[in-house]
Amino acid sequence: MLIFSDDFARMQNYESYIKDKDQQKQMKYKLLSIVESAFGDSYARLKPETRNAIDMICFLATEKGFVYAKDSYFAKEHNISTRTIRRVMKTLEDASKIVKAHRSSSKHNGRGAAVYFFVDHPCFTHWQQYFGFDVQADVQAENAEIPCGSKDEEAKKVSTYSLPKNNYIKNHFMYKTIPFIKGVPKLINQTFKDIFKESLRDLYLRVRMASQKVCQSVSMTLSKKDIHSIAYESIHVLFTYIKTRSMSFEEQCKLVYRIALNKFNELVQPEDKKDEEETVMMSPRKIVRKEMLPDWFQAQQEKEETTESQESVSVATEEEMVKMKAILAHYA
Repeated sequence: MLIFSDDFARMQNYESYIKDKDQQKQMKYKLLSIVESAFGDSYARLKPETRNAIDMICFLATEKGFVYAKDSYFAKEHNISTRTIRRVMKTLEDASKIVKAHRSSSKHNGRGAAVYFFVDHPCFTHWQQYFGFDVQADVQAENAEIPCGSKDEEAKKVSTYSLPKNNYIKNHFMYKTIPFIKGVPKLINQTFKDIFKESLRDLYLRVRMASQKVCQSVSMTLSKKDIHSIAYESIHVLFTYIKTRSMSFEEQCKLVYRIALNKFNELVQPEDKKDEEETVMMSPRKIVRKEMLPDWFQAQQEKEETTESQESVSVATEEEMVKMKAILAHYA
């Protein structure tokens, strides 16, 4: 069976069954005990390097129930031959403890590296439905006995191959998938998935990081609608920006983070602060009274202004005379 690149990408993005280290340790020991039962007494006679390789295979399969590292990788890590790794996996496959599939090759139109699914892992039910694995039929085929019925009885014709009961029939004419980036809102997926592809998840993650930073600074929680709206606007601005100039992916992540951060700050900024900033930006207006004043009031105001000016002049004159006297006394 071939696993195409789109399906393999979905496998890698599938949610991990493991939530913490203790759970991962328990799952590894469970898979390891299954491998030991498949080998039986011969497991104790395996070389320590081979047992370490099996331990690593079980550890890598804990999260999602499959291992896709090449045989040469395990052989190089534990200083054993690739034939030893293939022999181990063949033993598990014959014991119906794993199911083997192959990735499609990018160099030619054929099979690539092998992918091994552990049957006893909790995620195997999902992979069985997704790819249409018929494990029970394989087990029955291996343990089937030759019937000793009468010659007169008509032998029942049983198909040795059963098609999967789903829509994942893959060939060069019928195979077509609609990419969907997991963890990204539907509207952003529909608009930008063909532009950014798998990078869209990282861009959306930068927007979520910006929202968390703003929420922590102001001690408030933003609604999912606001986050999705600003994420759409920020990624759209980024798309408009990169149409006219080339940017690396790291620069795109930094830019979308800054755009989203500014938009979130504008969203959570209190109204009082906005009013204060607008007041500071506006120039003060001089109030001019336009109503008519009575003649007697204007005359009184002019008289008071004249008196004040005379007093100020007299005070200034007295201060000037005091200064002159001090200067004359200094030269006397």
